[in-house]
Amino acid sequence: MQARSGRDGSGAGPGSRPVPSAPPGESFDKTRRLRKRREFARAQRGQLRAHAPHFVAIGLARDDATPARLGIVASRRIGHAVARNRVKRLVREWFRRHAVPAGLDLVVIGRPGAAALGLVATCAELDAALRRLLRRCAVLPKPW
Repeated sequence: MQARSGRDGSGAGPGSRPVPSAPPGESFDKTRRLRKRREFARAQRGQLRAHAPHFVAIGLARDDATPARLGIVASRRIGHAVARNRVKRLVREWFRRHAVPAGLDLVVIGRPGAAALGLVATCAELDAALRRLLRRCAVLPKPW
């Protein structure tokens, strides 16, 4: 027997609102994620690394023109579960809002203190790290 929290049995508690979906083009579907260990390991073996005060960005340029993919590493050194989830949400939001070139697998590793940053500071650090990373990669377009 399933537990029901809402009066209508929908699972929604009293006073809860439906979760809005992301605007078109800003979703974070499975094709934009690194999901398997071997995908993370392949990207981390890449020679492209850029450091920021609260993040490390590691990139691997692929030969195809499929959309860029993101993997996030948030270890317990960042803090408790709430802090780790906050860091992951901030990094995903940065990735959604910024045009990362196609054909790039990007792993972002959070460092201690990253959870205390706001979205603007997170975006500034990750933008700078991505610019440094792309400057080292001759395969990607020059505007970076």
